[in-house]
Amino acid sequence: MSQLPILYFVSLLMDLSVAGVTFAISRRAAELGASASQLGWLGAVWIGVYAVVALIMGRYSDRVGRRKLAIIGCLISGSMAFVCSLTTQIGWLLLFSAIFGSGLACFWPSIIAWLGEGLRGHELAVRLTAFGVAWNLGLLLGFILSGLLFRHGPNLAFYASASSILLIAILLLLPAKQLENDNRFPDTDSTPHVPKGRGFRKTAWLANFATNFALAGTTALFPQLAMHVGISADVHGALLAAGRAAALAAFVALQLLAFWRTRLWPLWIAQFACAVSLVWIGLANTAWMFAAAWIIGGTVSGYAYQASIYFTLEEMAEKGKGSGFHEAIIGSGMFVGPVLAGWVGSHHSLRAPYFFCATVLVLLIVAQMVLVWTRRHSAPTT
Repeated sequence: MSQLPILYFVSLLMDLSVAGVTFAISRRAAELGASASQLGWLGAVWIGVYAVVALIMGRYSDRVGRRKLAIIGCLISGSMAFVCSLTTQIGWLLLFSAIFGSGLACFWPSIIAWLGEGLRGHELAVRLTAFGVAWNLGLLLGFILSGLLFRHGPNLAFYASASSILLIAILLLLPAKQLENDNRFPDTDSTPHVPKGRGFRKTAWLANFATNFALAGTTALFPQLAMHVGISADVHGALLAAGRAAALAAFVALQLLAFWRTRLWPLWIAQFACAVSLVWIGLANTAWMFAAAWIIGGTVSGYAYQASIYFTLEEMAEKGKGSGFHEAIIGSGMFVGPVLAGWVGSHHSLRAPYFFCATVLVLLIVAQMVLVWTRRHSAPTT
């Protein structure tokens, strides 16, 4: 058996499990009477821990090997998924979700670096497209299934997620044909072969942070607005699923349209469209208006993610280190966005966070342009 389909399948299973755990934690906390502040921190703490630990574990996977660290991550996150089913205390849920995030930080940088080992250009883009489809499909299915499971039993989503993660560990232990150029050491020959896009990764990192900041912040607070305008829970879930479907479509489109690999201006236009969609959410009152905005946001999130991971693995020789940076940037945006957007919402109006996130996104687009201008007008160091 080839290792590649296994890596795609475990990527799908892991994000399916992540969706299950995060949904079940927030739902259980809400039913226990958690405050808005507590719900916000429950949604942020695991990803904040993930962001910090991913920086360390990504680099560490370059030294100890991808498989070993990914399996350790499964053991940590899987055990926490199960332990969460045993408590009804908000404080313990916060602690267990934080440890859950640390396990994911061992898993994801290792898997991403493993997939990108020894690849460049078109071959790298093809593999990352398949990977993006896999994990987005996992989230899409996870949000749907976790809601159904939780309705039939508050612990079923935890049990199913823990079982899925255990299956991942077993699959990674199976003997399989190694990927081409797969080894436990960094590909030191990659530097002479970097593309025209050399140096794009830092701008793409900032774009990825900006997009995740804005979308995570608005997603965290959208339930309040949805209830205010009379959007039912099932329609709410369908709106979020539409965003994930749009991200899936973006991954496929980016594979067919290769011009973005040597240009940054399309990324800036896409982010500006996302900012407009956030303003649209702040003004909207009907489901179709919200749907249009979430589809735009999902499309841009897929583009920003793919640009960030593609330029990272294309330009950096140490794939694990690069993957760790990429994942930490996603995590930091997803942590800071909900915290700040929640603060704005609590001190101003119900719709203020959407305008706030749109404004921050525009400012970060300008920062990306300044970064590129500074790079192009600075004296070369090599």
